[in-house]
Amino acid sequence: MRILPTIILSLGAACAVTMATFLAIDGNLARITGWYRFEPGMPLFSKENVSALNEVCWLRIQDLHDEIVCSKDDQGEWWIIKPFKDRLAPSVVEAIFSFTANARLVDTLPLNNITRANMREFGVETAPHRITLKRPDESGGLTTVARYTLGSTSPWLADAGDGETLFPTTYLRTNFYGRDKRIHVVSGNILHIFKDGLEALRDASPLRFQPDELRSITVSTAGEQKSELRLQRLSSESPWSIVAPVITTADEDNVSELVQNLLNLKAIRVEDSIEVQLADEPVCTIRLEGTWGDTPRTLSIYQTFSQEGDDQKYCHATVNERPVVFTLQAEPRASHTGSYARFIQAISELPVLPRKALAQVRMSNKRVAISELSLSLPALRSMKFADMDTKDIARFSLRTTRANSGVRMLLIPGDAESKVEDTWMFATADSAYQKAESGQINRFLNGLSNIPVEKVVADAAPGADMTPLLTQYGLTDPDYVLSVLPRPCMVRATIFGHDLPMVKDRLPRTFLLRRFTDPESGRRAWFGAEVGANSICMLSTKFTRMLSLRAEKWKDRNLLDFPISAVRRLTLDFQQAPLVLDYEYMGETWSGTLKGEDITPRINPHRAAFYLRQLQKLKVAQWLDAADEDALAVLQNPAFSVRLDLEMTDYSDAEETVVEQAEDTAIASPADSEAMLQETGSDAAILRSLATMERKTHSVVRTIQIAPASYDSDRPFFYGRVKETGQLFILPFEDAQSLAGDFLDM
Repeated sequence: MRILPTIILSLGAACAVTMATFLAIDGNLARITGWYRFEPGMPLFSKENVSALNEVCWLRIQDLHDEIVCSKDDQGEWWIIKPFKDRLAPSVVEAIFSFTANARLVDTLPLNNITRANMREFGVETAPHRITLKRPDESGGLTTVARYTLGSTSPWLADAGDGETLFPTTYLRTNFYGRDKRIHVVSGNILHIFKDGLEALRDASPLRFQPDELRSITVSTAGEQKSELRLQRLSSESPWSIVAPVITTADEDNVSELVQNLLNLKAIRVEDSIEVQLADEPVCTIRLEGTWGDTPRTLSIYQTFSQEGDDQKYCHATVNERPVVFTLQAEPRASHTGSYARFIQAISELPVLPRKALAQVRMSNKRVAISELSLSLPALRSMKFADMDTKDIARFSLRTTRANSGVRMLLIPGDAESKVEDTWMFATADSAYQKAESGQINRFLNGLSNIPVEKVVADAAPGADMTPLLTQYGLTDPDYVLSVLPRPCMVRATIFGHDLPMVKDRLPRTFLLRRFTDPESGRRAWFGAEVGANSICMLSTKFTRMLSLRAEKWKDRNLLDFPISAVRRLTLDFQQAPLVLDYEYMGETWSGTLKGEDITPRINPHRAAFYLRQLQKLKVAQWLDAADEDALAVLQNPAFSVRLDLEMTDYSDAEETVVEQAEDTAIASPADSEAMLQETGSDAAILRSLATMERKTHSVVRTIQIAPASYDSDRPFFYGRVKETGQLFILPFEDAQSLAGDFLDM
C-alpha cells in the first residue's frame, strides 16, 4: 500500500524538476502547459520578457548554413564570439531588440493541408532566421527571454492605429511557448539586415568613437617617405593644432571632415585575421587617442591591390582592438559598370558560389575610400595667415622699420546694455587719436584672419632657427611690421564665497611682411611670417592691398562729426547771394535771410532738420592726400559750399581719459590688470565727474567746398575740401547733389 504513494510522490517530484528545468531554460512554463493564447494586437512576448531585454547578454542567430553567437561585455558592447571574435554591428543589435520588443500579432494561420502545402512561401522552414536571446539568472546560468524563427515578408500591412501609418509584416514561428507549429503574421520586418548573410552582421566600421572624446591624431607613413603628422587638442572645445612635423594651427573644417570620414569608413569584407596574409609592415597607420582610456585605437592600412577581373582598387586594414582584417575601398569606385558586371559573371559561373566571400559585399551610393582621407600636412594645416578671433583684438599697429612712421589702432569698448557700440580710434606719428573707419578696420582684421594665403613656401622644424628662412625671403628687413594685441581676458569667479577677478594674460602677436621676388618662381609677391612661428607664407593680394601707412586709408569716412544741438548757423553758397539760416536748438526754430531779405516765413523746418541729419550721415567715397593736384585744380573755383557754424562743448580731457584707460587695459600685465579691476570704483568716479562737471564751449566753423570732377564721365563724382583743415575727399555724385537742399516753401 505504501508503494503507490511513493510512486505518486516520485512522479510529482519529477514533474516539478522538469517544470523548473524548462522555467530556467526558457523563462516560461508554456513549454509544458500548452500553446500560448495568441490574439490579434497582442505583443509577441509578455511585458515581463520585454522588460528583461535590458538584461540580455547572450544572442544567437542561425540560418540554414551558419550560426553566430554573441555576448555583451561590461562596457555594453556586443561581440561575436563564434565562429571568430569580432564586434557585432550596433545597427543589427538595435534592429533585433526593437523588433522583439515591438512585434505585435496581426494574424495566425491555421495548421491545415493548405498551409502545409505552401510552407516554402512562408519561409520559416526553407529560409529561416532563428533568433534566441538570453539573460543571466540567479543561479549563474542563462535564461531564455525570447526565441523565434523569422520567415519571409508577409503581403499584409499592419495599421499603427492612427488610420494612416502602415507597417510591413513578417511570417514568424515561435516555440517559446510550447510545441506551437502555427505560422504567425507579426508587425515589423528586419529581414533586410540578413540579406548578405550572417557574416555581414559584423561591424563594417573599423573605428568607433565619440568625436568629442578625441584628443590626438597621429598619421605615420612607412617606406622611403617615412614621416609622422600629429594633431592634438586640449579639450573638445579647443581648436586643433599640428605639433609635428611643424607647429602650426590646423584647419578645423578639414580636421572635422577627416574625423567624420574615419567614422564613415565601411569595410567591403571582414575576415578572420588567420585567413589573410598581410605584409610585414603597413604603409600607413592612423593612431587615435582620447578620453576613452589609455589604449589608443590604431588603424593600420596595407598596400593597395586589385582582384582578378575587377579593376577597382582595394586595401587591407587592421585595428588593434579587433582580431580581424578589413577590406576597404582604396580609391573611389569608377563610374563605369563593365568590370563589375564581368566580375559578377565570373563568380556566378563557378561550380560552388563563394557565399562567404560575397555575403559581406555592401553596395552604397558613396563609400569613403582611403585615398579620400586628408592625411597630409598641406591638407590639414590652416591656410590662414593669422588664425585668430577678431573680436578679441584690443589694438594693433602697422609700421615700417625703415622710417619713423606707422599707424596705431585702438579699440574703445562699448556697452551692450547702454547700446553703445565699440569704437576704433587711430593715430599716426604726427597726430593724436581720432575716429577710424570701422568698415576698413573690419575688412583688414577679417582679411588677416580669414583670407587664405596662396601657399606655404617653407617650413622650419620645431625649435629650429628661422633666421636663414627669414633672410631668404627678405623678412629680416620687412616692409611692414604688424603687431596685434588681444584683449586681456578678465573674468570673475566665486572662490570660497568671495567674488574675485581672474585675469588671463594674452601675449601680443607680431607679423613680418615684405614684397619680394620668389627665389623659386621668380615671381614678385608678398611674403609673410609670424614671429615665433616656423612658416613662410605667400600672401593673398586680397589682404596685402589693404596694407597702408597713410592716415587717409584709415580715417573715418563720416565727413562731419557734430551734434545737432551744436548748430548755430547753416550757410549755403551757390556763387550767388548765400542762403543764411540761423537755428535755435531748444525751440527748434529757424530764421534766415536771402539777398538781405528776411525769408523766415518761407523756411520749412522739417526740410531744414532733415538736411542737418543728412549732413551728419554724409560719408566720403575716399579721402585724398592733402596735395592731390587734380582735386586742388578743380577746387580753385568750387561750384558751391556749405558752411556750419557750431558751438561745441570741449570734451577733450574726457576723451583723453577714455583713450588712456583703453590703452592701459590693452597693454596691462596680469598684475596690472588685477590692480585695475580693484580700482574700478575710482575709475568710475573719475568718469562720473567728467560727465557732470561744467564744461567750456568754443566756436567751430566747418566749410565744405564742392566741385565736379567731370560731367562727361560714365561715373561722375565730385571733389571736395574741408576749407578749415585742407582735407580733400571724393564725394559720390548723388550725395553731392543732395547738398543742394531745398528749404523754402514756394
